[in-house]
Amino acid sequence: MELEGSNWTGDMREQFFKRRGYDIFPFLPFVLFRTGSMGNVTDFRYGVEYGPAFLEMIRRMRFDFETTKAELLEERFIQSFTGWCRDLGVRSRMQAYGRGFFPLESSMPVDIPEGESWTMNWLKHRIGEEMPENDYRRGRAYTMVNKYVSSAAHLAGKRVISCEEMTDTYTVFNTSLENLKVGSDQSIISGVTHSVFHGFNYSPPEAPWPGWIRYGCYYNENNNWWPHFHLLNQYKARLSALLQNCDMYADIALLPPMADMWSLIGMQNEPFPSVLHAEHLSLVWEAIAKNGNGCDYISERILRDATVEKKKLCYGPRKYNSLFLVSVESLSPESARKLLEFVRAGGRVFCVETVPSKSTGWSNHERNDGEVRLIVEKMKAYPHRFIYLDKPEKDFIGWYRSVQEQYRIDPWIRIERPDPFLMQVRYSADDGSGYIFIVNSHLHESRTTRVRFSAGLTRRRHCSVWDPETGERKRVILDPDGSLLLDLGPAGSLLFAFDREESEEEWRPLAETGRDTHLLDRGWSAEFRHCRDGSVKEVMMDRLTDLKEMPEFVYFSGSVTYRNRLECTDTAGMVLNLGKVYGTSELRINGVSCGVKWYGRRIFSIEEYLKPGMNTVEVEVTTSMGNYMKSLTDNPVAQYWTNAGTKDQPLQSMGITGPVSCYRR
Repeated sequence: MELEGSNWTGDMREQFFKRRGYDIFPFLPFVLFRTGSMGNVTDFRYGVEYGPAFLEMIRRMRFDFETTKAELLEERFIQSFTGWCRDLGVRSRMQAYGRGFFPLESSMPVDIPEGESWTMNWLKHRIGEEMPENDYRRGRAYTMVNKYVSSAAHLAGKRVISCEEMTDTYTVFNTSLENLKVGSDQSIISGVTHSVFHGFNYSPPEAPWPGWIRYGCYYNENNNWWPHFHLLNQYKARLSALLQNCDMYADIALLPPMADMWSLIGMQNEPFPSVLHAEHLSLVWEAIAKNGNGCDYISERILRDATVEKKKLCYGPRKYNSLFLVSVESLSPESARKLLEFVRAGGRVFCVETVPSKSTGWSNHERNDGEVRLIVEKMKAYPHRFIYLDKPEKDFIGWYRSVQEQYRIDPWIRIERPDPFLMQVRYSADDGSGYIFIVNSHLHESRTTRVRFSAGLTRRRHCSVWDPETGERKRVILDPDGSLLLDLGPAGSLLFAFDREESEEEWRPLAETGRDTHLLDRGWSAEFRHCRDGSVKEVMMDRLTDLKEMPEFVYFSGSVTYRNRLECTDTAGMVLNLGKVYGTSELRINGVSCGVKWYGRRIFSIEEYLKPGMNTVEVEVTTSMGNYMKSLTDNPVAQYWTNAGTKDQPLQSMGITGPVSCYRR
């Protein structure tokens, strides 16, 4: 909900006094900041400097003010809206976050809570090419709020977790199906089970080509890749159909420092806060996932209402063995008492960077501060269960790996070589079946590592790979220790199933190299068919070259059919590897389609299509549209999205660059 700077209601003063026990009105000039667009603070230092005691008082009052706002919005909007939907017999769905909401709890009453992911926004981050730690946003399609939304759904026992998927305000004509897959795979890692692509560009027939575009991506029948869009949707639909009938597995809880943030800098405009109190929060949950564990966010309200049973912190259907407090300094006495109960029962609390040292809010704060400190001292009597951890300056993945090993936090998948682009999530079905979805979110590079599945997954279960593109399942033969060598190509993903179903066919993925290799590096011809006017041009290509490096075709858009010949005497086990391809690619051998590859490795099994002797090879590549749109200087829509101001797009690679090789598997 884009509420921008909304922060008042007619009876705010009375409600605040009723809930907090004092009058906020005289302190509002100090509690509130100077704000600008979207309610973002423009100057945290505006006005006179405050003394330490006054500053501490104002920060506590600011927390009270923000809490009161969130409570009123919850009671007067969220509860009213969801109740109204129930009365009508329809399910509620909304993005219940933004300035004014509880980032986690506000999604819990909603039947279909929704987050959002982006292909690109004003950050101009490169999804699939970067995953830095110095900016938690860059390279991530999911926004920081997705983890809050999915955690809320898990705590409320909901399985349909929606997402406004792959919105784009910059690269609309350059986004490929491969880009969309990488981003939506990342959304699944963040907990999303239902994607709503944003958005189809409806245009009246009389609208000039390419039609109306608001933003969101160029989801439109005029897009070159539209005939192949169903391949991505089938992939997504199969995953959603499975995951919406399962529960994401998590045995670790993370408590964000929400009270500290509200006190120091106030509510932020999720999912794009202008500033955060603990920007490393996302890095912590990512490091947990990239080391084979899983976690949910919780809040102090969830913590206070949770029960402690058999060394676990329990809320609704969720049960956690460990709780990480991420840079939490402020804590209510009720929350501290629940932590002490959890620690005494055998649970573990890890305090990252700070240990709670004070209470929240202004009323009775001195007494409450003392109670929090006393409870913390009692927890320190359990040094193996109440543990302080330094926040790493870098390498959060390595940091969590050392924590995992030192404190024996057992993963369900041990990843020998964790990597920023290698991500996983685990789901469990009602019948006890388990599923691990693992992705390589790098667009250009492969990732190879040994992984070992836990005995809890493999015991009395068969392991298979379930292909979301086709629905086929194939049997996986694990090593005696439950491990295998994982080789994921660029933008690759695998869904491992652990259940009672034993697949007949063995999983034998096509390798990048093989025996009797023959390079098809010369003798190519190419037929260029333009997307706009249908014109056709044929050229000979001595070597496969990126089209953006060919002056005649740098601004081309449409399909390119590459042709060559391949002589073969023994067809058994033959494979064709197209190497690097920019665009979707359909391979035809002797005029018969061998399938379409639209992401990652373009490797085809071709033995059933070959014949002894000479064979024709055709590869039809569908290119992006961005370069062509840059050339349309008299088209205002094309220029706005490719050349104007901050939306100026670099020239994009197109076509096959190879190397193309044929070999025996």
